[in-house]
Amino acid sequence: MKSIRQAVIDIGSNTVRLVVYAGLPRAPMPIYNEKSRVALGACLAGDGIISPTTMKKALAALARFETLARSMKVDTLRVVATAATREAKNGHKLVEGAAALGIRVDVLDGETEATAAGLGVLSDNPNANGYVGDLGGGSLELIRVADGRLGERVSLPLGTLRHAVFKGKNTKQITQMLRDDIAALKGEDGFPIEPGLPFYMIGGSWRSFARLHMHDVGYPLTILSNYQMPPEAPTRLMPLVNDAAALAQSKVVATARLAALPGATALLAGVVRLLEPSELVTSIYGLREGLLFDQLSEAERMQDPLIAATRFEGERLARFPFHGDALADWIAPVFAGQSEGDARLCRAACLLSDSVWNVNPEYRADHALDLALDGSWPGVVASDRAVIAAALWTVHAGKRTLPEMLGNLAKPGALAQAVVWGLAIRLAQRLDGGTGGALADSRIEGDDEILKLRLSRQAVRLQSNSVQRRLQALGEALGYGRVEIVS
Repeated sequence: MKSIRQAVIDIGSNTVRLVVYAGLPRAPMPIYNEKSRVALGACLAGDGIISPTTMKKALAALARFETLARSMKVDTLRVVATAATREAKNGHKLVEGAAALGIRVDVLDGETEATAAGLGVLSDNPNANGYVGDLGGGSLELIRVADGRLGERVSLPLGTLRHAVFKGKNTKQITQMLRDDIAALKGEDGFPIEPGLPFYMIGGSWRSFARLHMHDVGYPLTILSNYQMPPEAPTRLMPLVNDAAALAQSKVVATARLAALPGATALLAGVVRLLEPSELVTSIYGLREGLLFDQLSEAERMQDPLIAATRFEGERLARFPFHGDALADWIAPVFAGQSEGDARLCRAACLLSDSVWNVNPEYRADHALDLALDGSWPGVVASDRAVIAAALWTVHAGKRTLPEMLGNLAKPGALAQAVVWGLAIRLAQRLDGGTGGALADSRIEGDDEILKLRLSRQAVRLQSNSVQRRLQALGEALGYGRVEIVS
């Protein structure tokens, strides 16, 4: 697997941001993220001219970020600008100033910006079927996604720096503004609306809202990726969002986001009334990730991002020649009847099963738990993280009793299944010391009463009391009356 290093500098309406990614092209992981709060888009609510001070600040940020990216030896660097540069009367001056620094800036039109945002969500959720909304400082992009493809899309001048237009308006009036703006750009029927589908939210202000919702409901994680909320959440939290003192006292929302949150929440409520979504899903993947995804071949796009990411990390962190996929195939016969989704999570657990070996043995289970729950894994929701965590915890703790918090994230049946995966992985790791060397010369099989571990060739010499005990633990978890090692 070839790791590459990619960088994107995004000149937005609120900030100029550098993100550097490493890893596989299909599952790039951010390794450096820095922003400069420039507020280029402030001019959009005024005379439309970027001030000399703001222009200087933006160019200084660009120079710094381009220098940093080059020093990090990135394989690719793309610099893009969105609504503020696109709409400012002197936006071309920023592009010219960057060129004088040796930096080429691509100014994205609204259609391209919407396309990149939609592709960002698809890079994380290839099977997404719903609507994407990307709220920036200068604009709001709405995109229909289904079957791995983009449908209709529209860019509206309703970014957070323009939310003064919502003052004094109720949700019904904001929804009508959305309808009118969409109709003006796309015609009455140019952006079909299908109710009852998920709405994927992109943008710093909407992420801040999601963080506030986590705090309000006592959610046990702080991971925003694919965090799900009911559609009534904006309306329910509106009183808190509009209470500046209470919001500041909560210390949940960053100070820089406080001013924008009421307008962003009001707009979200309007979008909910317009689209009537089944749920709100927070996405940390957006324009930058979409630009990277757009460069992939069709075959690369078809890869499962979770499997690509866990395979890469598993190989990077493993002790011995990597055999995570062989391990998944070895235990698969025991779970032949499981669903495709379960098999996917089981494989991810196998790929990561040897990733915490360098931690003190007393703490490996805890670190494995944190790796699954807190890692930058694409294509998973919280319950998926909990299931993978349950398997990895079992691998390293050797216990069938799980940490209580996992029960708050996933259903008992799914966690119980993951425990059995962990016991199977644990058996394989003890059989050959975690090298994978015995997998080709052994197999697990069961009949109505007996779970058997069959050994051949060199694997015959690997029998031990410890292997017997782990086979016994697996057999008991699977409901077998007896276990047997056959050579």
